[in-house]
Amino acid sequence: MKPIFFLPRLSASLLAVALGFGAVWAQGPTLIDAIDVVEGEPSDTVMVAEWYVTNASDNPMTVYVERNVIQVVDPMNLPYVAGGEGAYERFCWAGTCYPYGSAESAVPLALTLEPMDTTGINAFGAEDWLIADYYPNGVSGATALEYCFKATQQGVPDVCQTVLFCAGTEAGECVLSVGELSQVGIDVLSPNPVVGRSALTYRAPEGGRLLILDLTGRVMKSVLLQAGQGMVWIDAMDFAPGVYLHALETQGRISQTRKFSVAR
Repeated sequence: MKPIFFLPRLSASLLAVALGFGAVWAQGPTLIDAIDVVEGEPSDTVMVAEWYVTNASDNPMTVYVERNVIQVVDPMNLPYVAGGEGAYERFCWAGTCYPYGSAESAVPLALTLEPMDTTGINAFGAEDWLIADYYPNGVSGATALEYCFKATQQGVPDVCQTVLFCAGTEAGECVLSVGELSQVGIDVLSPNPVVGRSALTYRAPEGGRLLILDLTGRVMKSVLLQAGQGMVWIDAMDFAPGVYLHALETQGRISQTRKFSVAR
């Protein structure tokens, strides 16, 4: 267990202004000693990044975490399948460790930080801070995962941190390599039909959008894609059962339109 210590009080945010419809937030959660790179070997059982989070604003802040995939090794066990081939990951927040491959912490279990509060040990003796576990599972290479801290209160800016997990990389190989991509494309949605959540890997050096359309071409959902290689999920709960299309839009052009179905 990580030792408990007291952090010095950080400077407060600018005074929030009451406008009748809510407070104006000057800043989002403050990350304490956030990790950029974790290096290890493919044989390591787990590689860990962890850091504290402070509410340096003048208002209570209820925070949950979203994990985004920026870059993955091959193979990567996502969506996670127990006993499957490839590296895999999970994260813990607010004293709860979420199942392998989870993309978001549970909002009902979000952590409330009072002004100037910092994560620590909760009432049940569990660590409240962010703990990111990466399991190389024998796979070499660099995986980049982004952790975004989001407040349930409106108007609070999100704060994100990208961590590069490098297993068995040589000098110069522990890098975010998305800038080297030249091809644009999306891989096959898996599993299909979508029951629960299905994953779709994309390559878009300059970013773009993933469009979900019905069979008449009406856009049902649009997902902003970060530049590089990453992964997005399609959740069956967002759509009625039926047949849909997904398409990649880059530089104003739509390509690689494919059918998929949603079942429950």
